[in-house]
Amino acid sequence: MALIALVTAGCGGSGSAGDSASRPADTAPPKSSKELPVAITSAEPDLLTVKTLRGSLPPEPTDDATLTERMLWTMRKQTVAMAGIPGKTNAACEGGKVSKAPGATTRCTVSYEGVKVTWSIHFDEPAGDLKPYEITNAGQAVLTAKSVYGNFWREYNQVSKHLRCDKVPDVERVAYDQETGRRCQYASTVDGESRWVNVPVSVGERGVVFDNGHSLNSS
Repeated sequence: MALIALVTAGCGGSGSAGDSASRPADTAPPKSSKELPVAITSAEPDLLTVKTLRGSLPPEPTDDATLTERMLWTMRKQTVAMAGIPGKTNAACEGGKVSKAPGATTRCTVSYEGVKVTWSIHFDEPAGDLKPYEITNAGQAVLTAKSVYGNFWREYNQVSKHLRCDKVPDVERVAYDQETGRRCQYASTVDGESRWVNVPVSVGERGVVFDNGHSLNSS
């Protein structure tokens, strides 16, 4: 299970270009048939930011709302943050409400554009007047094509003029915080030769993550 922080900064991608950011942009694409099918050529205007995330959701429940209403809104917020793009959501919990009983765990489901992900809310033993709880993701995340393409452009357009990605469905459910099998790539000059460098795609608490922490495996 992947523990999700109750307050999600949620919109930002990984910033993982790292050392690659110092490489000059390539003047010509690699002469290789192993390029990925989708050319990434511009920014994505629909990418969420910390400021626009709340505007993509229904109004936050007021203090006099029920605990269940407040928790469902939080889980919808976290799900949209992972998706990285505004989308239609709804949410419900087993039994119709969140149980506050010490030791109780309530499973809830959030639907984002028809793709469902499961969350759990667990209440610990009370600590004085506090009733500590945690919201936990059941290992499921939402991946959107616009978030992949948009974040890859934002993080890598200063690295290379030539960016490409796999064809990603508009929206799909993937494993949380694990490689999705989707890739993007940028052109880099290695030993005087322009080559494609593949970057695996995953989804974490803050959305799409590009993991370039491994060696530069080029194709």
